[in-house]
Amino acid sequence: MSEYNVLYSLILFKGDVKMDIDKENLKNETKETVNQVKDTLKNVDINKEAKETKSFLKEMLVSPFEKISNIAEGKEEAFKKAIVLLIINIAAAVLTALINAFKYSYGTVISKIGGIIMSAINPIIVIAVPAIIILIMNKTNKKPLTTVIATLVVTSVPEILCAVINIVASLLPALYIVITPVVATLSTIAIIFEFVGMRTLFGEEKETFLTKFAIIKVISSLVFYII
Repeated sequence: MSEYNVLYSLILFKGDVKMDIDKENLKNETKETVNQVKDTLKNVDINKEAKETKSFLKEMLVSPFEKISNIAEGKEEAFKKAIVLLIINIAAAVLTALINAFKYSYGTVISKIGGIIMSAINPIIVIAVPAIIILIMNKTNKKPLTTVIATLVVTSVPEILCAVINIVASLLPALYIVITPVVATLSTIAIIFEFVGMRTLFGEEKETFLTKFAIIKVISSLVFYII
């Protein structure tokens, strides 16, 4: 209930936040993006994109905010790289779930299979939900859904690193004490990146965008909780 109260308060506080939904436009753009993802997966050269993504990540270490801003503004095409990063995230999450499923004896076979399937779906949902919310809310500075998705995936790079680190944590629980602060730091960095990416998508100043960012995060959290 507290999350609902927070959301209600945020909406009252910021009356100009509009959530009017053009269902047909949203449906068409989502369908177009799904088709584009399919075409990308069919035609993508994994080895080539993996090398380019590696170089991209090195560049991001040097100037992450500039990189995120360029992608959000549409100055740099990163959709294929985002797909590669998302695949890495899914693979890491599934591998962790598989390790835990075989490592621990509790739980039924069905529940373990369900957990593995959800591990594969969760990284997609984490990107898809805020992407749709941004598409609905961002009327004045509308961006293609592919640009929104690419921005959100790139801003989640620290979280993807967390997913990879979780594989090590699953194999070597003794390292949990060392890994925990690293994961916490990366999660904090991801939130900062996310704020910068979303703010650039909306084309707003930091102060005016704070409430919208909070609303997107609260709504996303509610959806994840329900799912």
